[in-house]
Amino acid sequence: MEQRIAGMVADFRGVMGIAAIDLSSGATIAVNADTRFPTASTIKTAVMLEAYHQAAEGRLRLDATFTLREADKVGGSGVLNGLAPGLILTTADLIHLMIVLSDNTATNLLIDRLGTARINARLDSYGLRETRLFRPTFRDGKPDVLPELEREFGLGMTTPRDMARLMALIAHGEAVSRQASDTMLATLRGQQDRAMIPRLLPSMEGLTIGNKTATDAEKHPGPDGTRRHVRADAAIVSAPGFSYVLAIYARQVDDTRWGIENDALTTGARISRLLFAHYSRARKRP
Repeated sequence: MEQRIAGMVADFRGVMGIAAIDLSSGATIAVNADTRFPTASTIKTAVMLEAYHQAAEGRLRLDATFTLREADKVGGSGVLNGLAPGLILTTADLIHLMIVLSDNTATNLLIDRLGTARINARLDSYGLRETRLFRPTFRDGKPDVLPELEREFGLGMTTPRDMARLMALIAHGEAVSRQASDTMLATLRGQQDRAMIPRLLPSMEGLTIGNKTATDAEKHPGPDGTRRHVRADAAIVSAPGFSYVLAIYARQVDDTRWGIENDALTTGARISRLLFAHYSRARKRP
């Protein structure tokens, strides 16, 4: 299976990395799994993790309120930048919007409250040392930490293996607590962007997918002056009899179309379907 995926990755017009973990056996399928990639919006899962930790520690209530100001609004994905200032939202509201709609304004409100350094320290505590948040969204060139890395990776940095491990912690109930993990998984299952990992999976009873996606462009153009693209998806896939996590990252993507037919999305979807069939067959073996 790893060889088949490696062949698909080799044919891809860009740089792609894959990590999949069988949640029963812990066996890993990995191709370029330790290569660093821009996280783009997949780092928002780490922001969610820290929010639930601070809630568990009594530092931040999930029903604490935030008042939306005009100055808080940033561009890109989400809905808050189109709503009137004065709107009152809870921490739980912001987490939902950040994950389900990838709302950048909600993300920034949370990061400003939680602290970039604390988010990174929490990742360290889980051994996820290749995953880093550098700053809030839409603050290019103004990092809170690690300016040299921010110049290359933008919002954040990870490896497919690290992000797969983070998703596995949530799936196993080992992120904060079982209750917090279950709540985070339920939020991930509300994800509205289904263009990569869930895209070609079958419609079947008992199949659930919780995922966080990312869409961006590289921070700098290549030698030909083109700013190539970044795409990513990290998911927890649960089906009757088997479950696994999968992280797919792509950068320097030659296809610069923003729509759902981007080559990174369609290639990632084919890899996702292949892995689903692999784990499904493994379940049926005596």
